[in-house]
Amino acid sequence: MSSDPHNPTSSFAQEVAREPGGEDINKCVQCGICSASCLVATYERRYRPRQLIQKILLGEREEVLRSELPWLCMTCRLCEERCQEGVSISEIFHAVRQIAAREGFIPNTFKRTINTLMEDGWLLKDAYSDMIEDDRDDLGLDTDLGWNNEFVKRVKERYLEGGTSS
Repeated sequence: MSSDPHNPTSSFAQEVAREPGGEDINKCVQCGICSASCLVATYERRYRPRQLIQKILLGEREEVLRSELPWLCMTCRLCEERCQEGVSISEIFHAVRQIAAREGFIPNTFKRTINTLMEDGWLLKDAYSDMIEDDRDDLGLDTDLGWNNEFVKRVKERYLEGGTSS
């Protein structure tokens, strides 16, 4: 292992660095400013971005990919704004999620969200009411929200076997 803090110390860190968005993993010096800045960490004691980065650097691939923690990042980028090394934690976690998704490690909560999208085309199914439909009609807007079908198509193309899944 290299003692240089700017070089990935595991094959998993190198794998993440090769993934789009994961390049910054080799710039992290484990200062902890990301965890101190993180809104999610404020409310979820298990979520500590610094510890997750450390696990990546140490090569704890299976644990990281099976964890729901990389999926909790809100991409608010507060950590990135404060990081003196210019590390984009949200991009690194996006890269980790890409690897995890390719290998079938998607937390059940997120699977349920995708299933909701696939069922009706949007996440706000219960929020769409006759009143909203009337308001849209009064404003001359289309009351048929078929535009969501295109969104579903894009989600399928991006995340589900080339869009062949139904």
